[in-house]
Amino acid sequence: MRFARFGAEKIVYPTPEAGLCVGSFLIIEKKGRILFGKAVKPEFAKGKWLLPASHLKYGEHPDDAAIRILKEQLGAEAQNIKYRGLWSFAELHWDLCFVYDVKLRNEPKVIDEAEASRYPSDYFFSSQLFSNLEYLQPEKVKNEIGRGHDEVLLAAGVLKS
Repeated sequence: MRFARFGAEKIVYPTPEAGLCVGSFLIIEKKGRILFGKAVKPEFAKGKWLLPASHLKYGEHPDDAAIRILKEQLGAEAQNIKYRGLWSFAELHWDLCFVYDVKLRNEPKVIDEAEASRYPSDYFFSSQLFSNLEYLQPEKVKNEIGRGHDEVLLAAGVLKS
């Protein structure tokens, strides 16, 4: 697959070898700190701090994915969800990141393996599991943030470089 820029000059950019990921990311702030989860799954992110996030299902709207993330990863509901912006990154693969500011109606909770197992084993979209949740200052854990979530926070102006 190749993507092209249209206009006076035509430049063709190859899709990165590892493909394209489209996801929704939640920034949940409380008293100047951001909610992170310590990853248990997926394996390559294990032990890193991640934002609540997920790839979109085929045909899923990013707003709907944000609501799904709250339910499936945090067992929570939103009091308010506000779209913050769309950012794109390309290193190993190309990421399109829809970012939302969220105010919670109830406290988030860790979803354990047993609760997550009610989804099929190949259900990737709920595969991000956390061992614990904490509100942290991003600058203090920036070297422990995984999966490019630091790039999302930098682009959103939440994390300073």
